[in-house]
Amino acid sequence: MQTFQQGIGQWLGSAEVFDGTGRFLGNGADMRHVRQLDDGQIRIDVAFVGPFKHAGAYFITDHGDYRQYRGPANVGFAETIDTNLVDANAYWPVLGLSQRFVLFILPDGHTQLSLALMSRGEQLLYTVVGQNNRVTEPQTSLPLLVSGASYDLAADPSAGRGVLLLHRAGVWQGTLTVRDHTRQLLGTVAVSEQIVPTQDGLRMEWRGGSFVTGAIASELRSNGYLAWSIPDQALAGSYSLSGGRARSGYWHVLDSGLRCWLREVVAHDGTIKALLRYWYRGGERIGIEYGFLSFTPQT
Repeated sequence: MQTFQQGIGQWLGSAEVFDGTGRFLGNGADMRHVRQLDDGQIRIDVAFVGPFKHAGAYFITDHGDYRQYRGPANVGFAETIDTNLVDANAYWPVLGLSQRFVLFILPDGHTQLSLALMSRGEQLLYTVVGQNNRVTEPQTSLPLLVSGASYDLAADPSAGRGVLLLHRAGVWQGTLTVRDHTRQLLGTVAVSEQIVPTQDGLRMEWRGGSFVTGAIASELRSNGYLAWSIPDQALAGSYSLSGGRARSGYWHVLDSGLRCWLREVVAHDGTIKALLRYWYRGGERIGIEYGFLSFTPQT
Protein backbone atom coordinates (compact mmCIF):
# COMPACT_ATOMS: atom_id res chain seq x y z
CA MET A 1 0.00 0.00 0.00
CA GLN A 2 1.51 3.34 -1.07
CA THR A 3 0.32 5.30 1.92
CA PHE A 4 2.05 8.64 1.49
CA GLN A 5 1.17 9.55 -2.07
CA GLN A 6 -1.75 11.70 -0.93
CA GLY A 7 0.11 13.21 2.01
CA ILE A 8 3.23 14.65 0.40
CA GLY A 9 3.29 18.44 0.22
CA GLN A 10 2.66 21.51 2.32
CA TRP A 11 -0.54 21.72 4.35
CA LEU A 12 -1.93 24.87 5.96
CA GLY A 13 -5.08 25.29 7.98
CA SER A 14 -6.83 26.20 11.17
CA ALA A 15 -7.78 24.20 14.21
CA GLU A 16 -10.31 24.64 16.98
CA VAL A 17 -8.93 23.76 20.41
CA PHE A 18 -11.11 22.66 23.31
CA ASP A 19 -10.27 21.74 26.89
CA GLY A 20 -10.91 18.35 28.43
CA THR A 21 -14.55 19.21 29.16
CA GLY A 22 -15.23 20.43 25.61
CA ARG A 23 -15.04 24.17 26.35
CA PHE A 24 -13.62 26.31 23.56
CA LEU A 25 -10.10 27.61 24.24
CA GLY A 26 -9.30 29.27 20.92
CA ASN A 27 -8.21 28.77 17.34
CA GLY A 28 -4.81 27.54 16.24
CA ALA A 29 -2.77 27.98 13.07
CA ASP A 30 -1.54 24.59 11.84
CA MET A 31 1.28 24.23 9.32
CA ARG A 32 2.84 20.96 8.10
CA HIS A 33 5.46 20.26 5.44
CA VAL A 34 5.67 16.59 4.40
CA ARG A 35 8.70 15.45 2.35
CA GLN A 36 10.01 12.09 1.23
CA LEU A 37 13.77 11.78 1.79
CA ASP A 38 16.31 9.92 -0.31
CA ASP A 39 16.61 7.16 2.33
CA GLY A 40 12.88 6.41 2.07
CA GLN A 41 11.89 8.10 5.32
CA ILE A 42 9.27 10.81 5.50
CA ARG A 43 10.12 14.07 7.25
CA ILE A 44 7.34 16.09 8.84
CA ASP A 45 8.02 19.71 9.82
CA VAL A 46 5.16 20.99 11.94
CA ALA A 47 4.30 24.29 13.60
CA PHE A 48 1.20 24.88 15.69
CA VAL A 49 0.38 28.22 17.29
CA GLY A 50 -2.71 28.44 19.46
CA PRO A 51 -3.77 27.82 23.08
CA PHE A 52 -0.67 25.63 23.19
CA LYS A 53 2.23 26.05 20.78
CA HIS A 54 4.88 23.80 19.35
CA ALA A 55 7.28 23.61 16.41
CA GLY A 56 9.58 20.79 15.43
CA ALA A 57 10.27 17.90 13.10
CA TYR A 58 9.92 14.14 13.18
CA PHE A 59 10.56 11.22 10.85
CA ILE A 60 8.24 8.44 9.73
CA THR A 61 9.14 5.02 8.41
CA ASP A 62 6.35 3.62 6.28
CA HIS A 63 5.69 -0.14 6.51
CA GLY A 64 2.61 -0.18 4.29
CA ASP A 65 -0.16 -0.96 6.74
CA TYR A 66 1.51 0.83 9.63
CA ARG A 67 3.90 3.70 10.31
CA GLN A 68 6.43 4.38 13.04
CA TYR A 69 7.04 7.92 14.29
CA ARG A 70 10.72 8.17 15.22
CA GLY A 71 10.99 11.62 16.76
CA PRO A 72 12.36 13.88 17.95
CA ALA A 73 9.16 15.92 18.08
CA ASN A 74 6.75 12.98 17.88
CA VAL A 75 7.22 9.30 18.72
CA GLY A 76 4.72 6.50 18.33
CA PHE A 77 2.83 4.17 16.00
CA ALA A 78 0.04 4.58 13.46
CA GLU A 79 -2.25 2.14 11.70
CA THR A 80 -2.70 2.93 8.03
CA ILE A 81 -6.35 1.99 7.60
CA ASP A 82 -6.33 3.22 3.97
CA THR A 83 -4.38 5.64 1.80
CA ASN A 84 -6.64 8.43 3.06
CA LEU A 85 -6.97 7.42 6.73
CA VAL A 86 -4.45 7.08 9.56
CA ASP A 87 -5.12 6.25 13.22
CA ALA A 88 -2.16 7.05 15.47
CA ASN A 89 -1.10 6.68 19.10
CA ALA A 90 1.85 8.96 19.75
CA TYR A 91 3.69 11.05 22.35
CA TRP A 92 4.96 14.62 21.99
CA PRO A 93 7.96 14.77 24.39
CA VAL A 94 8.35 18.56 24.52
CA LEU A 95 4.66 19.01 25.38
CA GLY A 96 4.50 16.01 27.68
CA LEU A 97 1.27 14.96 25.98
CA SER A 98 0.02 11.64 24.64
CA GLN A 99 -2.02 11.92 21.48
CA ARG A 100 -4.77 9.74 20.00
CA PHE A 101 -4.96 11.09 16.47
CA VAL A 102 -7.19 10.35 13.48
CA LEU A 103 -6.44 11.97 10.10
CA PHE A 104 -8.68 11.79 7.04
CA ILE A 105 -7.96 13.06 3.52
CA LEU A 106 -11.22 13.98 1.81
CA PRO A 107 -12.09 12.62 -1.65
CA ASP A 108 -10.87 15.85 -3.28
CA GLY A 109 -7.32 14.81 -2.26
CA HIS A 110 -6.45 18.31 -1.06
CA THR A 111 -8.35 18.63 2.25
CA GLN A 112 -7.49 17.02 5.57
CA LEU A 113 -9.82 16.64 8.55
CA SER A 114 -8.33 15.57 11.86
CA LEU A 115 -9.25 14.91 15.47
CA ALA A 116 -6.61 14.78 18.20
CA LEU A 117 -7.28 13.87 21.83
CA MET A 118 -4.28 15.03 23.86
CA SER A 119 -3.81 13.70 27.38
CA ARG A 120 -1.34 13.71 30.23
CA GLY A 121 -1.66 10.38 31.94
CA GLU A 122 -5.37 9.55 31.82
CA GLN A 123 -6.45 13.20 31.97
CA LEU A 124 -7.69 14.70 28.71
CA LEU A 125 -6.26 18.22 28.43
CA TYR A 126 -7.01 19.26 24.85
CA THR A 127 -9.16 18.21 21.93
CA VAL A 128 -8.00 19.62 18.59
CA VAL A 129 -10.34 19.63 15.58
CA GLY A 130 -8.36 20.47 12.45
CA GLN A 131 -8.96 21.22 8.79
CA ASN A 132 -5.96 21.71 6.48
CA ASN A 133 -5.61 22.30 2.77
CA ARG A 134 -2.73 21.34 0.53
CA VAL A 135 -0.88 24.44 -0.68
CA THR A 136 0.14 24.20 -4.33
CA GLU A 137 0.64 27.94 -4.93
CA PRO A 138 1.15 31.01 -2.75
CA GLN A 139 -1.61 31.09 -0.14
CA THR A 140 -3.74 34.22 -0.41
CA SER A 141 -7.10 33.20 1.08
CA LEU A 142 -7.93 33.54 4.76
CA PRO A 143 -8.21 30.39 6.89
CA LEU A 144 -11.65 28.99 7.60
CA LEU A 145 -12.70 29.74 11.17
CA VAL A 146 -15.46 31.26 13.26
CA SER A 147 -14.59 34.68 14.68
CA GLY A 148 -14.86 35.19 18.41
CA ALA A 149 -13.02 35.37 21.72
CA SER A 150 -12.53 32.29 23.85
CA TYR A 151 -13.64 34.36 26.86
CA ASP A 152 -17.10 34.53 25.29
CA LEU A 153 -17.26 31.25 23.37
CA ALA A 154 -16.10 28.99 26.21
CA ALA A 155 -19.70 28.94 27.44
CA ASP A 156 -21.07 28.22 23.95
CA PRO A 157 -21.14 24.50 23.00
CA SER A 158 -21.30 25.42 19.30
CA ALA A 159 -18.10 27.55 19.55
CA GLY A 160 -19.78 30.49 17.83
CA ARG A 161 -21.62 28.70 15.02
CA GLY A 162 -25.02 28.96 16.64
CA VAL A 163 -25.73 25.29 15.85
CA LEU A 164 -24.24 21.91 16.74
CA LEU A 165 -23.42 20.61 13.26
CA LEU A 166 -23.70 16.97 14.35
CA HIS A 167 -27.11 17.52 15.98
CA ARG A 168 -28.93 19.34 13.16
CA ALA A 169 -32.23 17.93 11.94
CA GLY A 170 -31.57 15.94 8.80
CA VAL A 171 -29.87 12.88 7.37
CA TRP A 172 -26.20 11.96 6.92
CA GLN A 173 -25.77 9.41 4.15
CA GLY A 174 -23.07 7.86 2.02
CA THR A 175 -20.95 4.79 1.47
CA LEU A 176 -18.50 3.29 3.95
CA THR A 177 -15.55 1.02 3.23
CA VAL A 178 -15.49 -2.16 5.32
CA ARG A 179 -12.45 -4.14 6.49
CA ASP A 180 -12.15 -7.19 8.73
CA HIS A 181 -10.10 -7.51 11.92
CA THR A 182 -6.89 -7.96 9.91
CA ARG A 183 -7.73 -4.87 7.81
CA GLN A 184 -8.46 -6.96 4.73
CA LEU A 185 -10.92 -5.25 2.41
CA LEU A 186 -14.46 -6.68 2.51
CA GLY A 187 -16.22 -4.16 0.27
CA THR A 188 -18.46 -1.14 0.68
CA VAL A 189 -21.87 -0.57 2.22
CA ALA A 190 -24.47 2.21 2.08
CA VAL A 191 -25.39 3.80 5.40
CA SER A 192 -27.52 6.64 6.74
CA GLU A 193 -27.94 8.39 10.05
CA GLN A 194 -31.08 10.40 10.76
CA ILE A 195 -31.06 13.09 13.44
CA VAL A 196 -34.26 14.43 15.02
CA PRO A 197 -33.69 17.08 17.70
CA THR A 198 -35.83 16.80 20.86
CA GLN A 199 -36.41 19.10 23.80
CA ASP A 200 -33.65 17.45 25.88
CA GLY A 201 -31.35 16.15 23.16
CA LEU A 202 -31.99 14.13 20.02
CA ARG A 203 -33.17 10.91 18.48
CA MET A 204 -30.57 9.17 16.31
CA GLU A 205 -31.31 6.30 13.94
CA TRP A 206 -28.65 4.29 12.09
CA ARG A 207 -29.47 2.33 8.94
CA GLY A 208 -27.12 0.05 7.03
CA GLY A 209 -23.59 -1.08 7.67
CA SER A 210 -21.90 -4.46 7.92
CA PHE A 211 -22.21 -4.82 11.69
CA VAL A 212 -25.70 -3.37 12.23
CA THR A 213 -28.60 -4.85 10.30
CA GLY A 214 -31.78 -2.95 9.59
CA ALA A 215 -32.50 0.23 11.54
CA ILE A 216 -31.38 0.86 15.09
CA ALA A 217 -32.24 3.95 17.08
CA SER A 218 -31.50 5.63 20.38
CA GLU A 219 -32.93 8.51 22.40
CA LEU A 220 -30.16 10.74 23.71
CA ARG A 221 -29.82 13.50 26.25
CA SER A 222 -27.28 16.24 25.53
CA ASN A 223 -25.89 19.37 27.18
CA GLY A 224 -24.04 20.40 24.02
CA TYR A 225 -20.69 19.12 25.29
CA LEU A 226 -21.73 15.50 25.87
CA ALA A 227 -24.51 13.18 24.72
CA TRP A 228 -25.68 9.97 26.37
CA SER A 229 -28.45 7.43 25.89
CA ILE A 230 -31.35 7.02 28.28
CA PRO A 231 -32.33 3.57 29.68
CA ASP A 232 -33.91 0.81 27.61
CA GLN A 233 -32.41 1.75 24.24
CA ALA A 234 -31.28 -0.70 21.56
CA LEU A 235 -28.23 1.49 20.89
CA ALA A 236 -26.68 2.51 24.21
CA GLY A 237 -23.65 4.67 24.88
CA SER A 238 -22.25 8.18 25.06
CA TYR A 239 -19.89 10.55 23.29
CA SER A 240 -18.01 13.81 23.72
CA LEU A 241 -18.69 16.78 21.45
CA SER A 242 -16.17 19.42 20.39
CA GLY A 243 -17.87 22.57 19.15
CA GLY A 244 -20.63 20.39 17.73
CA ARG A 245 -18.16 19.56 14.92
CA ALA A 246 -16.48 16.42 16.20
CA ARG A 247 -17.43 13.53 18.40
CA SER A 248 -15.68 10.63 20.04
CA GLY A 249 -17.16 7.87 22.13
CA TYR A 250 -18.59 4.36 22.33
CA TRP A 251 -21.85 2.66 21.41
CA HIS A 252 -23.15 -0.74 22.47
CA VAL A 253 -25.57 -2.63 20.23
CA LEU A 254 -27.44 -4.60 22.85
CA ASP A 255 -29.03 -7.31 20.71
CA SER A 256 -25.68 -8.33 19.17
CA GLY A 257 -23.34 -7.60 22.06
CA LEU A 258 -21.08 -5.52 19.81
CA ARG A 259 -19.31 -2.34 20.85
CA CYS A 260 -18.50 0.53 18.48
CA TRP A 261 -15.56 2.94 18.99
CA LEU A 262 -16.44 6.10 17.10
CA ARG A 263 -14.60 9.14 15.69
CA GLU A 264 -16.23 11.80 13.48
CA VAL A 265 -15.19 15.22 12.14
CA VAL A 266 -17.40 17.64 10.17
CA ALA A 267 -15.92 20.06 7.62
CA HIS A 268 -16.23 23.79 8.33
CA ASP A 269 -19.09 24.23 5.87
CA GLY A 270 -21.09 21.41 7.50
CA THR A 271 -21.80 19.53 4.29
CA ILE A 272 -19.59 16.46 4.81
CA LYS A 273 -18.26 14.47 7.72
CA ALA A 274 -15.46 11.95 7.97
CA LEU A 275 -16.29 8.88 10.02
CA LEU A 276 -14.37 5.97 11.53
CA ARG A 277 -15.99 3.08 13.41
CA TYR A 278 -14.12 0.21 15.01
CA TRP A 279 -16.33 -2.74 15.97
CA TYR A 280 -15.47 -4.96 18.93
CA ARG A 281 -16.77 -8.11 20.57
CA GLY A 282 -15.46 -7.80 24.09
CA GLY A 283 -11.84 -6.72 23.65
CA GLU A 284 -11.46 -8.24 20.18
CA ARG A 285 -11.72 -5.95 17.18
CA ILE A 286 -13.80 -7.67 14.53
CA GLY A 287 -14.03 -5.01 11.83
CA ILE A 288 -13.68 -1.43 10.64
CA GLU A 289 -16.03 0.91 8.79
CA TYR A 290 -14.98 4.32 7.51
CA GLY A 291 -15.77 6.90 4.88
CA PHE A 292 -17.52 10.20 4.22
CA LEU A 293 -21.19 11.08 4.64
CA SER A 294 -22.99 14.08 3.16
CA PHE A 295 -25.70 16.02 4.98
CA THR A 296 -29.24 16.73 3.79
CA PRO A 297 -31.13 19.06 6.12
CA GLN A 298 -34.69 18.32 7.12
CA THR A 299 -37.11 20.46 5.17
